[in-house]
Amino acid sequence: MARPPEGRSSRASVRPPRSSSIRPRATGCGCSWTRGPGSDGTSPRADATPGADRNPGASGEPRADGTPRVRGGRPLSEEVELKLAVLYPAAIRALVLDPATSLPGVTPIGGARTVEIEDRYLDTVGGALRAAGLVARIRRGQGGRRLTVKSLARRGQGAVHRRLELEGDAGELDVDDDGERGERGDPRTWPPSPARDRVLEVVGRQPLAALVTLRQRRLQRDVAAGQSVIEMSLDEVEVTGRDGRHDRWTELECELRSGSETDLAALGELLVSRPDLAPATMSKLERALAALGDVFTQR
Repeated sequence: MARPPEGRSSRASVRPPRSSSIRPRATGCGCSWTRGPGSDGTSPRADATPGADRNPGASGEPRADGTPRVRGGRPLSEEVELKLAVLYPAAIRALVLDPATSLPGVTPIGGARTVEIEDRYLDTVGGALRAAGLVARIRRGQGGRRLTVKSLARRGQGAVHRRLELEGDAGELDVDDDGERGERGDPRTWPPSPARDRVLEVVGRQPLAALVTLRQRRLQRDVAAGQSVIEMSLDEVEVTGRDGRHDRWTELECELRSGSETDLAALGELLVSRPDLAPATMSKLERALAALGDVFTQR
């Protein structure tokens, strides 16, 4: 199958149509609510509020020094996202490439693009972050490295969940799979950010080592749904343990870039009604650790 056209389309001037056959419904679609940078982990995205303009002063884009903008004294550190397990990858690949054919009221914006991502999850040898209900991740994408700290606890009613997410520039930061220590595993040497500060609150002077590394190939495209712009990402995920154990799977993520959460929930209802999709019951980290024989307990 031919690969989708490369390159990112401009979102700055996109305003989705007002008319749509998508209507808000009660959600049962496996949504998680957090807001951070772009889904490739490197490009900031607009504030996900209805009618938000895409300009740096009003959005969640970081300042020139890499620190996040704030509203009401708090960082704009949430994302709104729907995660689905893919049962038939070929069918969902066709859906992402041509969503208008299968999803009434959904209009493609620009072309599809492919992104390569590496996610490296970190913790102390004693699991201090996990014990505190947190997970730290370095995402390496096309634009560099991003440090992300999330809470393990997912709160909400039904399948809709909310959790903390903090972001920061990771600079040249790296931690090897063999648990290499020294400067690269010391959070005190990382660029200042809310994410780094939260890690330091928990681990203090303890060094970090790599917990697991995921590699992903993403097929992405933006769509208009209702009054919202949503990024659809078909993720081919692969993990290999130090002992050679291996797993791979495919997920579909739909991330609200701007607009209304109800539009995302309505899209989710359309998607979960398909026989080739189902709400994801585990995070990528949980599934990776399970494949490698580690029992991962959410708090």
